[in-house]
Amino acid sequence: MKRTPAEHIVEFLSFSRSDNSIAALQRFTLRDWKKVLQWMDDAGIALYFLQKLKDTNATDLMPSEVLTRLETNFTENQQRVEDMSHRFDSLNRAFNHAGVRYAALKGISLVPEFCPFAPLRHQADFDYLVDANSLGVAQRIVAEAGYVSKHQYSVQEFIYILPGVAAPSRSGEKYSSRAPHNVELHLDIWDGNLHGVSSIANLFSVERVRLHEWNRSAFPALTDEDAFLLQILHACHHLFTHWIRMSCFLEIGYFLNRRAHDAALWNRIERHVGDNPAVQEFAVVVCELVDKIFSPPLPPLIRDWSARIRPAPRVWIEKYGRDWAFCEIPVYRFTLFPRNKLAVFLKHQYMGAAPAAKSPAPRGALPPSRLSRIASSLRKDPSLALNVGWWKRQLLMRRGIFRALAELRYLCEIPRWSWLTRAGIRSVPLGR
Repeated sequence: MKRTPAEHIVEFLSFSRSDNSIAALQRFTLRDWKKVLQWMDDAGIALYFLQKLKDTNATDLMPSEVLTRLETNFTENQQRVEDMSHRFDSLNRAFNHAGVRYAALKGISLVPEFCPFAPLRHQADFDYLVDANSLGVAQRIVAEAGYVSKHQYSVQEFIYILPGVAAPSRSGEKYSSRAPHNVELHLDIWDGNLHGVSSIANLFSVERVRLHEWNRSAFPALTDEDAFLLQILHACHHLFTHWIRMSCFLEIGYFLNRRAHDAALWNRIERHVGDNPAVQEFAVVVCELVDKIFSPPLPPLIRDWSARIRPAPRVWIEKYGRDWAFCEIPVYRFTLFPRNKLAVFLKHQYMGAAPAAKSPAPRGALPPSRLSRIASSLRKDPSLALNVGWWKRQLLMRRGIFRALAELRYLCEIPRWSWLTRAGIRSVPLGR
């Protein structure tokens, strides 16, 4: 089957060297480069790709105007990282001074275990795991730093935004230091109410942290084993909500490529996960997808858990996983019969009884529809009703067409999925 330009880009970034990828890139036309550049921006791998070109002395593969665009984005992202690091350090100092018990998640805490150099990745959020008793103080500090509360969709997550900062109208603009970012405070990482999987609550704690040093500052962050598990759950969250950036898989692949043979690390991961079958299968699903896309080595623990995975998730990994990972992003971009909703087949394998309620859900806790979010925005700012540019950014018709086509693709795929899963169950040896 003929590969797309995006697949050739990913092959070039693979951790298993392939000379075929260089030959494929040499055949790209200017139109191919411009189209795949948009995809790389959306997928979060554009700057990783630029760095790989430099590392392999292959920058002459690209047209000069495309290379210049990447270089410009990298320079802008360096400035963005520098500016955001000052805000990040300021928040951390305020948390420390006030005695907030917290751990920084993702972002800069991923350097260098998941990302070798901070300016290679685009960061849009400051994420924190916060102890419930420290939440009120943390919220006050974030508000005093100039952020305002956004509509709350979950009892576990509190999102704050900078007011008056417009979202970028083109993908390349997101690298600018002027592009918006959020602060997110989490009481827990996994929302069982959202995904219907209740057995993963409280996997992470501010009690299990280490001091992470970066750019002459230090802050509490997750241990290496917890950071890996967080990346697994983060990938599954996006999988279950029907989209993911390819950079998420690439960064997990980078970690596996460096740490797959660290027996002590995987022993700690095994002890922490214990006999939780959902977390074990999530790790297998994500790591095997990463293996199919970027080909890093897999540790023995993942191979051991893989041997015990149930037939239906195994069918999804083998028959749907790689194709799904190359879905168009953003999800509302037009494509005929989009594949995004094929992730529903996998999600249904883990949807069990709803978790016991720890506290009443706030009004509107479940993610609202696009129309309800538009209505909420109009209530807050009625002048938006006369703003033609704002209405265009909602892309209502394109979103509606996309969702209808994705639903049709999903419905048409149900008979094949049923046949494949029945065949998979029949092939499992008796007594397994």
